[in-house]
Amino acid sequence: MKIANLILILGLVMSFSSKASLITFSNDSSSYLNGDIIEIEVFINEANPSIDFLEVVWNFDSSLFEFDLLTVTNSVFDNSYFDDAFTFGDELIFQLGLLANWESVLGTSFKLGTFRFIALEEDVSSPEFMLIDMFAQDSDGDDISVTSVPAPPTLAILCFAGIVLLRKRMS
Repeated sequence: MKIANLILILGLVMSFSSKASLITFSNDSSSYLNGDIIEIEVFINEANPSIDFLEVVWNFDSSLFEFDLLTVTNSVFDNSYFDDAFTFGDELIFQLGLLANWESVLGTSFKLGTFRFIALEEDVSSPEFMLIDMFAQDSDGDDISVTSVPAPPTLAILCFAGIVLLRKRMS
């Protein structure tokens, strides 16, 4: 009976999938002084391979940080037709146009590049971004989901059902 319960718990755990954020950040330090350059690495995670154009808008504190530039990795540059990042007040707007079949080279998770900011105050921590909007289109101009849709955990369910049937047969 304990084994059946353990298998049930494992099956349930395997059937749930956690959803990570499409874009994640990694900064180079935890504290900055006025005039310091802040480099924040930007990563794309499990992007929908149908994306042709992506736009993301974040809010950040422009009284503490000034956006300087976006540097994309060479692999992203080689597989995109457009990349830009700019500010509009307290909003950081990022746009990326990807060439056809970009996922065959980049995969669906990759390092996009680096955002560079300048600290405007003494002893500030890394900029905090609050997602305002995310928009993606496919090559036909149709709106699409920005993240890959995970396959249902069919294999886990079938394994669990097989174990339950085997257990009943042995009893």
